[in-house]
Amino acid sequence: MEEIILPGILLTILIGIAYLTGRVADGVHDRALKRDESLLPRQVLDSGSNIPGDIKLHDTAMVTGKVVIAEDRFRNLLARLRIFVGGRLSAHEASITRAKREAMLRLRTNAKGASHIIGIRFDSAQLSRGMIEMIVSGTALYTDHRPKGGFPSALPDDGVNISHRNLLIEFLSASTAFLLICWGIYAASGLLVEWASHEISVEDEVAIWSQLEPELINHHRTADDRSLAENYLVDLINSIPKAALGPAAAYDFDVVIVPDPTPNAAALPGGLILVHSGMIDLVESENELLSILGHEIGHYNGRDHLEGLGREVVGVALSAMMFQTDAVLTTWIAGWPKLLTDLDYSRSQELDADNWSLKILMAKYGHVGEVATTFEKLGQMQGGHSVMDYLATHPHPQDRVDRLYKMARDQNLPMGEPVDLEKAFEDFLVRTGEIPESAREEGRKFSLTTTKD
Repeated sequence: MEEIILPGILLTILIGIAYLTGRVADGVHDRALKRDESLLPRQVLDSGSNIPGDIKLHDTAMVTGKVVIAEDRFRNLLARLRIFVGGRLSAHEASITRAKREAMLRLRTNAKGASHIIGIRFDSAQLSRGMIEMIVSGTALYTDHRPKGGFPSALPDDGVNISHRNLLIEFLSASTAFLLICWGIYAASGLLVEWASHEISVEDEVAIWSQLEPELINHHRTADDRSLAENYLVDLINSIPKAALGPAAAYDFDVVIVPDPTPNAAALPGGLILVHSGMIDLVESENELLSILGHEIGHYNGRDHLEGLGREVVGVALSAMMFQTDAVLTTWIAGWPKLLTDLDYSRSQELDADNWSLKILMAKYGHVGEVATTFEKLGQMQGGHSVMDYLATHPHPQDRVDRLYKMARDQNLPMGEPVDLEKAFEDFLVRTGEIPESAREEGRKFSLTTTKD
């Protein structure tokens, strides 16, 4: 049921936020209309074209008022639902009414010295989905009857139909509002994602993910389906004392080696760990390798993999709901609040996962030697700190090295001699009967990256 309930809750929250932001925008516009309408003088408005006979006409002029307004996403969604089921499009009607009022306000502002406006005509057009252009035109009559009331001097003199606001300022203003809305929606929905990720059991997680990746999860791979290197990595995980795994002990882990030179690893839902071949090439001891695997296991304990996936779903839903066909530009823009919101969050996840790698190494070997060696290598590859480190979701490798060693000192964890990775892999091959002991005595070499099945 989670695969139905959770997206439903998320969609409800997004619709609710769209409703609230839309109503706020409507309220602001309505108050502005009432304020400006109160400044207008009292004029005789007539859709007919006859000039009254009781006035002395001094001059006439063609006047117009036009406006383009955008409907909020809630009204747009409601209108599409109404089109589907049939009935009155009241959501559109409200937007059209406001557009008419705004256009009429501009027309009367252009003719604020006229006592009469006749031949009033409205025209409208839909420029694109959710955008309405409203144009009103008429003939202003300047007569011996001066319009009374209002406060016309407070209204602009001319050019009311054209915005004189600097386009760069308009862009910055709209972009700021846009980013704040995206950030607010993303941050609020993130709380729901965090709660949901801790409520989903491992069994439900596996059941859901098996529907998305049936080949890897639903039909769980056996030793015959894996490479020798993958079997060794799974065996290494299974050799960790269960008590040291924490909640992750409930997973039936599988490991896939991805042919990618980038030194990286990732934890996917269902207990599937991806390890790049570049990471295996980088490590030189079994301790280093288990430190990496232990780090990924730490992500399972923190439910980080589900939170990350949930936040991605939020980003996609947000983009689809708010931006629709403008996916390329708006998705890129919407990614910025997500990135800035996740900075400390992702860094804290990484540091918590590092703590688990310490616990796992200690449980497996009785010491934490080589726990930070891989990060030292990554730090040398990445170079020193820079301003861009702030925009990195992962802490700088050297920061993690310093923190790991500090944690080891604070907990009085011993440092010991590492287990050579090539020797550990050969021991596994002999123990599982993949090679005879004599092969090692003959001096033949076996490694994770070169040994074929």
